[in-house]
Amino acid sequence: MIPIDPHFLNKLSPEQREVALTKKGFKFIFQFIFKKGDHLLICGQTGSGKTQKLYFVCNWLRNTTETIIWLDSAKEDEFLPLLTMGTPVNIILPKGCDIIISEWDKEEKKYIRMKNHPIITVVPDAGSAWWAVKKKHINIFCFRNAFARSESRIQWMGELFETLAVWTRKQIMPHIYPFALFGDEAQWFNTGLRVSADQQRKQLSDLITEHALTIRKPGGRLVFATQGYKNLPPAARENFPNNLLCRNAQITSDENPALSKFNPFTPFLKPEEGYFVYSDGYTYPKKRQWTFPFFKTPKLRIEYKGDFDDVKPAQQSLDEVEIEMTPDMSKYTALQHDLKDYTIPATISRYEAIKDD
Repeated sequence: MIPIDPHFLNKLSPEQREVALTKKGFKFIFQFIFKKGDHLLICGQTGSGKTQKLYFVCNWLRNTTETIIWLDSAKEDEFLPLLTMGTPVNIILPKGCDIIISEWDKEEKKYIRMKNHPIITVVPDAGSAWWAVKKKHINIFCFRNAFARSESRIQWMGELFETLAVWTRKQIMPHIYPFALFGDEAQWFNTGLRVSADQQRKQLSDLITEHALTIRKPGGRLVFATQGYKNLPPAARENFPNNLLCRNAQITSDENPALSKFNPFTPFLKPEEGYFVYSDGYTYPKKRQWTFPFFKTPKLRIEYKGDFDDVKPAQQSLDEVEIEMTPDMSKYTALQHDLKDYTIPATISRYEAIKDD
């Protein structure tokens, strides 16, 4: 058995070290945690503990060399447990937006801005978000609540993933690799026809699916959670070699024969349980579910402010409205959106570009 690096063990919590020294923990570390670029899909019904399992994986990966990036779904207080992990947090927002996290003050008897408030970084466009990412931080992309119109949000997300792939191929990507990108309720940006037949959202899904392999080779990892296996398009699901099945995750044999074998067992899982299925189609120990820890949500309040695409209706002509309702999704394609001469805003921290992957 290969010994685990003592430096890595020292970063772990006592509970994690205890797991790491077991056969189950050893396999988890060497066949998933240390395999950069190894994607993971978490699947299960509402209330099956998917978000908690995302926290679990994040809590392990933050102790590695991988840069942590979390796509906020704006679901309740989703990202608040990330503030308690002991890693500095950097919240990245579009220009014109802000987030205030407040805590209850017993003396003043009201919510006030929390002490040690996370860093707030504002960017002028989607591509600049990658330059705003900080290593050794948990970086939170708060984009979903930053747009008044869904078409503007879709275009932003398209540019985000397009620049990630294009700059990676051209080796001009900010120094964020290796990284892990987490996305809860992934169907809001990577949707299958079961969720939406909207052509714009489908184009965005195709874009993400197309580039999943591009980012995997240099060490980009996707960790997504979705309510149903069919909520993601088939091509996207095939890019996830590892799967974590939660309560009532049901996959037909034609979709994935290896995962369909767990269908009789997933209805009996508790929210804190799940089957971690490795890329070889097996769990370890075989046919045994894991029990995952619970991450408490601190008593804080999140307030989202502003919209990146805030335009007064009175200032718009009918022509402008019609254009916004049928946006040109080709704006951010690699052929028409040449990023060669892209200039990084002076307000964004620069990291050296990748030389060798």
